[in-house]
Amino acid sequence: MGWILLALLIGVPLIEIYLFVELGGLIGTWPTIGLVVLTAVAGSIMLRAQGRRVLARAQEKMRRGEPPVADLLDGIGLLLAGALLLTPGFLTDGVGFLLLLPAARRWLAAQLWAWMQARGSVHVAGFGPGRDGGFDRDTVIDGEYETVEPDPDPPETPGDAPRIGRR
Repeated sequence: MGWILLALLIGVPLIEIYLFVELGGLIGTWPTIGLVVLTAVAGSIMLRAQGRRVLARAQEKMRRGEPPVADLLDGIGLLLAGALLLTPGFLTDGVGFLLLLPAARRWLAAQLWAWMQARGSVHVAGFGPGRDGGFDRDTVIDGEYETVEPDPDPPETPGDAPRIGRR
């Protein structure tokens, strides 16, 4: 994992520099800078709109008593998209815009969920991303219970309760 992170920290900036130089040579310096600013602004506007929708869905599920796990994973994808769109560069913008597509975020959520399950990080029985981004509600958890009856003769007032200690 450390080598992958190191490769990304070195490789991504090198690719971005290459793309800046190539695009700057084709269209000029100021249009290249303008394009970077334009993609950041457009991405942040799109991100805000999608983020509000995901938050509204998660809140609605919580009001119904359902776990909003799919929406939380969707939110992680949007958070990653936002970070990439605000990072100057064309490669990061491309990946950021890709993550604004719901299908790409569902794929990322499925990969993240599988990774969490493989690591044993998921301990919620019966929940996980389904085919439609929903959750498996058909799981039955078998258990035992004991009915506890209330006290048949509760004290009428606090003064009627048995005293403990000295008088």
